[in-house]
Amino acid sequence: YSLVEKFAGISGNKDGLDMLPDGEFLPPYPLNAVEDHFRETVSRNYKNRHVITARMAHISKPQPVHLEQGRGQCQNRVLCQRGCPYGGYFSSNSSTLPWAEKTGNLTLRPFSVVHSIIYDEQKGKAAGVKVIDANTKEEIEYFAKIIFVNASAINSNLILLNSVSGRFPNGLGNDSGVLGRYVAFHYYGGDVSARYEGPLDKFTVDGRRPGSGYMPRFRNVYKQETDFLRGYAAGVSAGRGFYSDTSSVGESLKENLIHRKPGSWYVNSHMMGETIPKKESQVTLDKEKKDAWGIPLLRISVDFDDNDRKMLQDFYDQLSEMYDKAGFKDIQTKIRQGEPGLDIHEMGGVRMGLDPKTSMLNKWNQLHACKNVFVTDGACMTSTSTQNPSLTYMALSARAANYAVEQMKKGEI
Repeated sequence: YSLVEKFAGISGNKDGLDMLPDGEFLPPYPLNAVEDHFRETVSRNYKNRHVITARMAHISKPQPVHLEQGRGQCQNRVLCQRGCPYGGYFSSNSSTLPWAEKTGNLTLRPFSVVHSIIYDEQKGKAAGVKVIDANTKEEIEYFAKIIFVNASAINSNLILLNSVSGRFPNGLGNDSGVLGRYVAFHYYGGDVSARYEGPLDKFTVDGRRPGSGYMPRFRNVYKQETDFLRGYAAGVSAGRGFYSDTSSVGESLKENLIHRKPGSWYVNSHMMGETIPKKESQVTLDKEKKDAWGIPLLRISVDFDDNDRKMLQDFYDQLSEMYDKAGFKDIQTKIRQGEPGLDIHEMGGVRMGLDPKTSMLNKWNQLHACKNVFVTDGACMTSTSTQNPSLTYMALSARAANYAVEQMKKGEI
């Protein structure tokens, strides 16, 4: 974690929380006036509940390693979705791909759809990867001593399921029969929003910042206290609307448009819940339908359950209660539930475990039954927790890559 955090650049406070361990952080971005008011209210009224400034992969104060990558400080433009020309927030485009290119060992092969992993029956290991050219439909094979599968959780499952051979008729490494099972995701089921007629003379410290507040999981942390398992985190963001009097004309209209008047504060929280991995939650290959490149379509069989519904209601109840204690008005709850997994953070299906009979990967993210294949994206996860998981994937990838190199040097792979 420390290696990845220093390299990527993570802003945040060292909050000393068991449910959200501290790391190697750059200076945090501030809470605004109403978020800070909510933080004080929660701290005063509840034990083991905390509102903190969100930890983000944004460079608040560049370090030498970031400058060496060619990245600059976050400009607080709040245009992150466009891609950052300054490299102020971490992405593979701004950071890891250029860094890998500098080694001289990186080859990118665009317009490539991975079909499967090639298994060498005689050597008892993977030999390479078969890809389909997205434009010409040509089949191309690449060969390697070690293969890392990081196609994102669902597609990593698809690739392994489609990698069949005499040794592995049900998917590469699938001696246990659990490949594609125990798929889970983060549950963004609902929102709680309100209005606040509080300190109208304040806005934020500098007007803009890339994130807001965050409330780490507080349910079932130290003991089981609810009728549902596990818990949820919540985002906490506050802001203000602005309006202009456009009834006038000329100089007066110009002044009104330039000097807009701030309106009421609004507050919003969204839920980030942990779903429970279950054996029946699985992905399988369609036996008949194929995509444009001749690869079987993936059938996804997952759903919400009673635990999710109970968790959502508790989120509504608890956030509404905390909002009320903070003096927020017009508290409203909103369900934002779409189909399972349509939000973000799919996980599982190629899970880690000590027992090859019940898992696909060992503690080094290495296939139990095919030692030169590693899976370090979300597919490897055994549970989802409530935190954004990408940092963990990166830490697992760095750890597994280091282990793979050590094993190669020893002649074990």
